[in-house]
Formats: sequence, C-alpha cells, structure tokens
Amino acid sequence: MKIRSSIFLAILISILSACSNTRFLTNDQVLYTGRTKIEIINSHKIKKTSSVKNQVSSVTSHKVNNALFGRRVLPPVGLWVHNYWKKDESKKFGSWLYKALSSSPVLISDVNPELRSKKIENELFDLGYFHTKAWSNIDTNKSYPRKARVSYFVDLAPPLHYNKIVYDTISDPLDTLISKNSFKNQIKPGDQFNLAVLKTSRDTLSRRIQNRGYFYFIPEFIELQADTLSESGKLNLLIGKKKELPKSILSVYKINKIIINNSQGSDTAISKPDTAWYNGIAIVSSRNILRDEVLLNSVFFRQGDKYSYNAYQSTINRLNNLGVFKSVNISFKQNKSDSLAYLLDVFINLVMSDNISLDFEANLITKSSGYFGPLFSTSVSHGNTFRGAERLKLALTGGFEWQWGTKSASQLGTYSYEVGVSSGLTVPGIIIPFVPKTRSSMIMQRTSINADLNLLNRVAYYNMISLKTNLNYQWSSNKNVQHSFYPIYLNSVNLLKTTPAFDSVVNENIYIRKSFEEQFILGSKYEFTFNNTLTIRPNNFLFTGGLSAAGNLIDLFTGLGKSRSERPYHFLNNIYSQYVKLTTDFRYYRNGFNKSLAFRIYAGLGIPYGNSTALPYVEQFFSGGAYSVRGFTARYLGPGSFHTTDQSGYIDQSGDLKLESNMEYRFNMSKILKGAIFLETGNIWLVNEDQNRPGAVFHLNTFYNQLAVGTGFGLRFDFTFFVLRADVGFPLRTPYIENNRNWLFGTNKILSGGQFYLAIGYPF
Repeated sequence: MKIRSSIFLAILISILSACSNTRFLTNDQVLYTGRTKIEIINSHKIKKTSSVKNQVSSVTSHKVNNALFGRRVLPPVGLWVHNYWKKDESKKFGSWLYKALSSSPVLISDVNPELRSKKIENELFDLGYFHTKAWSNIDTNKSYPRKARVSYFVDLAPPLHYNKIVYDTISDPLDTLISKNSFKNQIKPGDQFNLAVLKTSRDTLSRRIQNRGYFYFIPEFIELQADTLSESGKLNLLIGKKKELPKSILSVYKINKIIINNSQGSDTAISKPDTAWYNGIAIVSSRNILRDEVLLNSVFFRQGDKYSYNAYQSTINRLNNLGVFKSVNISFKQNKSDSLAYLLDVFINLVMSDNISLDFEANLITKSSGYFGPLFSTSVSHGNTFRGAERLKLALTGGFEWQWGTKSASQLGTYSYEVGVSSGLTVPGIIIPFVPKTRSSMIMQRTSINADLNLLNRVAYYNMISLKTNLNYQWSSNKNVQHSFYPIYLNSVNLLKTTPAFDSVVNENIYIRKSFEEQFILGSKYEFTFNNTLTIRPNNFLFTGGLSAAGNLIDLFTGLGKSRSERPYHFLNNIYSQYVKLTTDFRYYRNGFNKSLAFRIYAGLGIPYGNSTALPYVEQFFSGGAYSVRGFTARYLGPGSFHTTDQSGYIDQSGDLKLESNMEYRFNMSKILKGAIFLETGNIWLVNEDQNRPGAVFHLNTFYNQLAVGTGFGLRFDFTFFVLRADVGFPLRTPYIENNRNWLFGTNKILSGGQFYLAIGYPF
C-alpha cells in the first residue's frame, strides 16, 4: 500500500511539474518569486537601525504568487488556475470560481526594484537620513532563468537632529496664535528630523487656528523652513505663516444664518416645505418628520459664534450618530451683505433614511457530540418611532441542532433548540428621571430600554427559560471611545424540565447545583471600549473592559435582622445571585500589504460571595468553539485539568475565570478568497474548590500547565457586505494528562480531534 502511495505521489508531482507557469510569459517577462534579503550598510555605527530596516522592509514588500508569511510556497494554485483553466463567461458559477481562485503572474516589472530603491531613499530622507543611498540586485534563478528574486542594499547616512526651533516675527494676532501654540512640545531641540511628525504638528496647529475663527486657514499656510548649514548633523527650524496672505485668510469669521434642510427620499419637486425659525436657525422640511429640538441639540454652533472646526466636526458626528439620516452634508458660504463683517451662512442638508429596516444573519454549527444545525437571527426596526430619532427594534433568534445517531430514552426529544425574542427602544440623549435634559458636547448619547425572553432546550439535560431587562446609557466624546453603563440589569432564569441524567449530575455536585439555583440576577455593569479599527492603519487596536456586580442592594435589605446561617436569602421567592465580575478583551492588528497579523488576549474573572457560592450559570465562562480555542469543541474545555470521558452524561463545562490568547495570520489569496492560519491557547478555572472536579481550581503557580493549545487554518469568502468563514481547528495540547502526556504530537488524536466551523464574520 505504501509503495502504491509513493508511486502515485511521484506521478502527481511529475504532472504538476510539467505544468510550467512561465511558459506563457513573453520574452522580456520574468516571474517574481520573492525578496532574497535586505542589507543595511551601517558604516557610521548608527544606533537603533531596526526601525530603518522595518521601513525598508515595508517599502520593498510586494506580494508573490501563492504567498504564505510573505514567502512563495508550492503548489501555486492561483497561477495554475490562471494559466490552464479555460474560463467560460456563460457559466456564472464557473466564472465566479475562476475569479475567486485565479491569480495573475507577478512579474519583476510589476515590482520595479529600481523605483523601490528610489522610494527607500525618499522614505529615509523623510526620517532624517538625508544622504542615504539605496540600490537593488535582481537574482535570476540559474535553473529557471524566467524566475528571479530581488535583494536590496542601503548605505545608511547619519541622521540630522534639530538644533534651534524659532518663530517668525510677530506682526498680527495670527502670528501670536502660532507662537503661543504648543508646537515645541511635539518637536524639541535634539529630536531627530521626522517629516511625518512635522506634518502632524502642523496639521494640529492649523486645526487650533481654525477653532479660533480663521475659516480659510489650511496647514499649507504654515511655513516650516529648515536650515542645514548651521552645523554638521544639525538643522534649525523656522516656523511662521506664509507672507502676503490675503485679508480673507487673515480674518476671523462668525456664524450668521444657519439653515437646516431636512427631506426624505420620497419628497418631490412639488412638495411644499415649511420653515420654522429658532434663534437664528431655520429648519426647512416638507413634513413634520423629525422634531425640531432633536436637530437643534445636534448643532454645536449658534448665530454669532466664531467659526470652529471642532464644532463643525462634532455636528456631523452627532447627526450621523442619530442613525436616521441617509446623508449628512454641511457647507459654508460667505455672506457679503456687510463688507465690513466676515460672516458665514451655514447650510445643513439632511436626507432621512427609510424608517423600516430588516436584518438577517445565519450560522451553521457542528458538535463532536453528534449535534448539527443552523443558528439564525432576524430583526426589524423602526428608526424614527416617535419623530425624535427613537429606534424601536424587535428581534427573533433561534437555533436547531439535530442529533445524528440513536438518542437516549431519557432525552426530552431528538433535537435541541433555542428560541428568543428581544425588543428595545433607543432614544438620543441621556434620559434620567426628574433630571432636566441639557445640551451636551458629546458626539453620541443614547438611552435604551431592552427586554429579552429566551427558551433553551438541551434534550439531554433540561428546558430553561430566561427573562432579561435592562436600562442602558451609552455616550462617546470621540469616534474611538465609547462608554456603556447599565444602572439596572435584571436576568431571571428558571429550569422548566430536567432529565434524570441532569438531575444525577447536579445532585452529586453542589457547585453545579448552586449555579443553576441562584440565577436571579439584579445588578449593574459598566463597559469601556476603545476602537480605532474603523480606519485601517499599520497598527490598529481594540480594547473592551467590563465591570459588573449583582445582588448587593438586595442583600442590604433582605439581610436585615437575619443571621448568616440562614443563607441563602430569598427575594421574590428566588435565591438571588451576589457576585462581582471583571472582563477584558484586548486586540491588536498589524496590517500589511494584502496580509495582517491579529492578536487577541481575553481575561475574565467572576467572584461569588455573600449569598452565592457559585456564579450563576448564565454568567459563567466557557471555552472552545468557533470564537475561542477552535481546536476544541465549544463549551467542553476545562475547568482546569479536570476531565471526564463520559461527555454524554455531563453538562457544559463552565468556570469562574477565563484566560485565552489567539493569534491569526491573514492573507489574501484572490480578490474574494482570503486564507488564515491560527494558533490559540486558553482554558477556564474555578475560584472555589469543587471536590467533584479535581484540578479545576486556578493556582498561579500551576495554571500554565493546564492551558489547552490548538491550531488550524481557514478560508474567508469576503463579499464586502459580509464574510463567510470556514475554519478547521486541531488540538495540539490538552489541559489534562492522558497516557502521561499533555501534548498530542506523535499520536493520531490531532487529526481525529479536528473541528470544523462555518460562521459569519471574523472570530476576533
């Protein structure tokens, strides 16, 4: 059998080798197969040249056919498809598949090494290395002269540093503004010249000048003159405005009339708009489609105010964050009725979105326990319910899992299901009872009231119903930072029906029994989010931190006159939960050309106390699955090193503490198709000892020995408006010891333990 396999492999390699991918190239074309090396010639012994090498690496980076980690790997499937697949435009699916899989040959002429060498010199000049020289060398493959790699060489010159930073002569109020600016806090004598920092400082200064009323002032009107003749390796910087600027640029402008034109897409030319005036603000609308005070509270300038760029930007952000407009446009026009006054008329043109919107989302899940089925979510919302930009939303979620094989006689049915109905009303602004609403400088403020009802049927264990309701405040001072506060959060969970298998587990384990008994949750929570991923840049970050507490206020009253021996106390005939919970989620994205590295670190801790000996089941942590450690089945990892082979008779494994780290390398394979390779580790643990689950408690000196490790690969079909993800994960290390080992290398359990996931969107 092995001989046959070897012969088949040899034949296959011979066939593929015969399919040359250079035979279709013309005489002057050479296939680019990658970058050989980058050599920095540091004859001047300059320190910290790693940043220079990174810059050169970025400039010289260019995709190769069938790249992995920037290197060309075989087989070059994309080139084979491009060269040998005869595309039939009449067949839509075949044509789409060709576009998704094919890859045009990347040529040396596409890379243009000579031009990249010039770009290296320019980029390093901008970093202060003024006299640096760069060149390239094309390394042709001796065996295959139609293929070549490229090497780059850089002779690094000493960088220049600032000697003196001085301001030009002060002759008018604008010069005074420039001289009083904190420019020197960003650029100081002794700093290395850096053009990007210089431009950023100039842009910041220009914005501050605009905020003082100088409407027509732009960064290019600030002159930055560098003198390199004063001293070797040094330069003086002179800062001032351009000479002979017209009076229109040197003048301070004030806001005159403000006209808001609000319309709907259905409005026609014969629609008769009405105009209402409020303190110099005109609101023009053909119908009473949005209350006037909503628009007034979203405008951050008034008649007589000096022009301010920040006020303009805040107005745009606030109007967009209302979520009811299809388009928002603000323009300014100089009012010339008074030649001695510099006045601006403001025109705000708004087009309302459709009030009704419908969303749908679907996922497909598979489990090693024999369950398979879809998850779906659909919602309908009204974006302007009471003409105040209120959003009323009703959503239906559901999931069905069929069991393949013979079911147990004690099960509640042949399939599991989850059905949920949720509703919410969101209004703009922070609404606090008995507190007057005031105008705020925040670009986003929302108050929402939400209610959810969910029914969960786990055929092997239980039927469960949960009712959730909360009051939520959200606010944001800029587009990257958001705060969310739930002063009231209620979640009541009740078991409707259980199986003998479930009863036997909870009766033997007091910890699990308590987690299901104490599921009346009344508390509050706060979440902080920093997210700059809305704009793709070389380095993107996302951080979410949450803190929640429950049961403290109830415990203060129900515990009056009672002793600790009477615990657990009851509220409304329910045992209430008492705990504090902290979660953090940090993500870092290193973005390159057609590739990126994504890192994620998650940590969560819940501590039960007072009326609780265990976290309620719905607040506990789980690990494994499509959005966690993908080498292990969802909710069947941990806690700690605890392990049971009887998975059919054990409920989802949960814990009070979770640590998890994920790393994923993402790369483009074609316009639509993207690939990924991932490596992940993590687990969950308990805070308190559980005799029925030995090894489940977290200990600082041993937890790293209880980490699960998984790896895998995946494909992403990026259709712009949504991403379809298919991942295959494999376990590399189990948190428990089996056959005297944790690592699975050298066994068949890596491949046999593989998990397949089909989902919507990226895992993180």
